[in-house]
Amino acid sequence: MKIRKTIMAVLVLIIFVSFFLPWVSVESEAIGGVTKLLTGKKQATIDSISGFKVPILANSEESRFMISVINIFQPDIENADKKSFLIWGVPLLAVVMFGLTNALKDNKWVRLAIGVIGIAIFAFATFKIMTTDLDKIILKVNIGYGLWLILVGYLGIGILQVIEFFQLNKSGK
Repeated sequence: MKIRKTIMAVLVLIIFVSFFLPWVSVESEAIGGVTKLLTGKKQATIDSISGFKVPILANSEESRFMISVINIFQPDIENADKKSFLIWGVPLLAVVMFGLTNALKDNKWVRLAIGVIGIAIFAFATFKIMTTDLDKIILKVNIGYGLWLILVGYLGIGILQVIEFFQLNKSGK
């Protein structure tokens, strides 16, 4: 059980650090007037965007560009600039999960709920990435390793907590 607590701490740390690593890289396929209309810039090439930078960019002078990227993943979103701050909850959720597993060590239902949430985050986000056309006419989006590390981190937390659930269930707690 102690080794699993250490593994959980490492997974939370990976999620936290990966929040500041590249999530996406975006390139503009067109230059000039079309790019300026869409992004507000004459040339819109950004090497990478971390999760931390998304709300900052969505609420800055470059907001048209960042909102264009957000619209690739969620075309019908309204108030993307304000909603983008929810992304900062990604590492916070991992820390809360870790805190709950430590505070409620013997509660198998908390373990199961955290396990299901972790696996669901991985499954939903992976499905969304795989089914979204990231190669648009004007903007080309590439998924970065930071986002994949976060998703694998949540999957690891999910699997670990489901194992803990079965261990606690087996021991009769």
